Amino acid sequence: MSIKNIQKLKQFGIFQDHTDSNAKDFGKYNLFYGWNGSGKSTLSSLFRCIENKATSSKFPYSEFTVSVGSGTAITQANVVDSDLNIYTFNHDFIDENISWNSVVKSILLVDKEKIEEREKLENLKKEQEVDSKAYSKETEEIRKLEGAISKFGTDSARHMKTSLQSIDTTDSYYLNYDKRKFGKFIDDHLEESKLDDSLLDDQQIVELTNAAKPDQKSPISFNKHVINQETFTKAKERLDDLLKTSVVSQTIQRLVDHGDIKSWVEAGLDLHKRHDTNQCEFCGNTINEERTKQLEAHFNDDYKAFQNRLESADGWLAGQYIQPPTLPAVSDFYDEFKNEYNEACTALEKAITDLNGEITVWHTVLKDKIANPLETGLTVEVIDESSIKAFNDAMTAIGAAVSKHNHKSSNFKEETDKAKKKLELHYATTEVKSFGYHDKKKEVVDRTAANGTLKAAINTRTTEIRTLEDSLSNEGVGADQFNEALHKFLGRSELTLRFDPVKKGYEILRNDSELVDGNLSEGEKTAIAFVYFITKLKENDNKIEDTIVVVDDPISSFDSNHLFHAYSFMKVNCEKAKQLFVLTHNFTFFKLVRDWISRKNKRDNQNVANFYVVKANNEVPRTSTYTDAEPALISYNSEYHYIFSRLHSLKNQQTLETDDHFLAANLSRKLLESFLSFKFPKNRGNFANLFNTAVSASKNPEDEGKEKIRKFINEYSHNDLIETNEDFVENLIGEGVTVISDIFDWISELDEKHYQEMMEVVS
Repeated sequence: MSIKNIQKLKQFGIFQDHTDSNAKDFGKYNLFYGWNGSGKSTLSSLFRCIENKATSSKFPYSEFTVSVGSGTAITQANVVDSDLNIYTFNHDFIDENISWNSVVKSILLVDKEKIEEREKLENLKKEQEVDSKAYSKETEEIRKLEGAISKFGTDSARHMKTSLQSIDTTDSYYLNYDKRKFGKFIDDHLEESKLDDSLLDDQQIVELTNAAKPDQKSPISFNKHVINQETFTKAKERLDDLLKTSVVSQTIQRLVDHGDIKSWVEAGLDLHKRHDTNQCEFCGNTINEERTKQLEAHFNDDYKAFQNRLESADGWLAGQYIQPPTLPAVSDFYDEFKNEYNEACTALEKAITDLNGEITVWHTVLKDKIANPLETGLTVEVIDESSIKAFNDAMTAIGAAVSKHNHKSSNFKEETDKAKKKLELHYATTEVKSFGYHDKKKEVVDRTAANGTLKAAINTRTTEIRTLEDSLSNEGVGADQFNEALHKFLGRSELTLRFDPVKKGYEILRNDSELVDGNLSEGEKTAIAFVYFITKLKENDNKIEDTIVVVDDPISSFDSNHLFHAYSFMKVNCEKAKQLFVLTHNFTFFKLVRDWISRKNKRDNQNVANFYVVKANNEVPRTSTYTDAEPALISYNSEYHYIFSRLHSLKNQQTLETDDHFLAANLSRKLLESFLSFKFPKNRGNFANLFNTAVSASKNPEDEGKEKIRKFINEYSHNDLIETNEDFVENLIGEGVTVISDIFDWISELDEKHYQEMMEVVS
């Protein structure tokens, strides 16, 4: 993968809040230009962090996001897992690898003679590359799966909170329900959340929601009454006996056949006896003695005694009808018990109706017997056991509802908590099953274990690769290649490296015998460091085609000849790099690299090469960013052309931002210093003398505009610390608008032809 862009860079030294909004994505070749102090070296430190797979110790609170092709962006949080093959040349690299007073770390180059071992090493590296990619890909997939599970926890907790808050808004546990509580609940009810039994139907949800309400009710009193089947069994036996009994008498058939006549005659006979008369009260005729004896024989004493038994049985049976008991009001019950109680009351009402209906049948038959005591063909059915059971079951159900209600009243918090937990389990199980949580958790465990096995194989192979590399590596080969490159670079051979097996590194020798012991020029140090870095790119058979190379200003203290050597050396060794980043403050070096990679854009007819500028403002504290380079920087062949163009673009603006005023002051000094050094070469290197000489050469040396230019440049450019009080900024802004024009007018006055040609160039 290649580096695509730097989306974010915060609190990373001078880069306080950089985004890539003003810079195109990186190409294969990337060239950065910036003056000293603009932040180039700080930017290179970011690449060094990625190389070392670590955050910056200098900027411990920094944040960064680096996009890498189609892969996962590298951030301060996951940089330790980066697999980019990147090498960075900067001051940190030099400090970590070279001690100018003692030793240079060794270079492990592969011995080309051991062919079989090299082939084995190549095969191992190919296997390692395949497995490493598979491991990284699987790690990313597992991370995504874990991310989905984590998001599921967050989303489910939010859903749960909405559902559970409807239960009891006074319960802080549910009011503040979150991912942590949801996760703990699932862990505590792991097996239950796998079962369908934990899911509730709509009716159960309603009942439990009612059961969880924080409204406590008083206990209910209720006396349970049951019916004994034996009571009705014995009653039937007695009733059957009465129905089958008959009294011996001289029956009058008409009275037997007509019960109503029988009753009327029987009552009349009794009336006549009580009034002691034989005169018929109905027809007035005399009732003869024979008729009276005939009637009395029909209604004898046994008959009357039996009649009394029947009437007594009638009275008892009338008392056996079931009277509805006094029941508690439905409103006295908790909501979740009301349906159960109502159903029991309905069942009781039906059972009473059914039982009373059966008793009524008995009663009707008994009345028929009373009406005709001599009738023996009357029968009754037994009271149905199911009717009695229905009554007793209904009473039991009512008692159960009352018991549940009273139990809840006595254990209110415990019972409401149970209801809440059942609902919580239902909602949690619903979320778990909908997401497939248990399967995904198992998948994470299984895939992590398998990926761990792959990682163990990678680690084992890494050890094998290192063992082979050690046997193939030859520090002497590294020294030979380094010395050959250094001698070509410097154009002389007095400096060499010699491997010291005791020190496990290279000693720096002068004239192949004397230890330099730090006695090196800055140019020699830079040459050694840069050649060492390029040689390290080939260490352990590293392929430049698979390597991202970052080079930060490899030319400090070089003269123009060595500067060209540095450019050529980098071009030859890094042209085939997977991706190249070059950062410089030297315009000549910038131009050499620019012209080289610009040709690639033209040849390949695509943007493989991109150009950027690193800019720092002059606010307190200073902050930096990088943006696409201006067309002038890409087009012109000298820094002077670039500065002339940049300052001229500010001259043409109607108004300037504060940052542009600070830039204008610095550009003004650099432009005048370059122009006057060429115009008056005897005073080169002393800006004050150059300025005074130029003033003297002017048509009007007393012109106050020249003094304004001197004051503007001296006060507002090249300050280490810019004072940002109101007067300072107002003066800068007020003077900057006119001074730029004055400077160009002065250049035109001193060398009109030069000015005109430069105007043609920038136009």
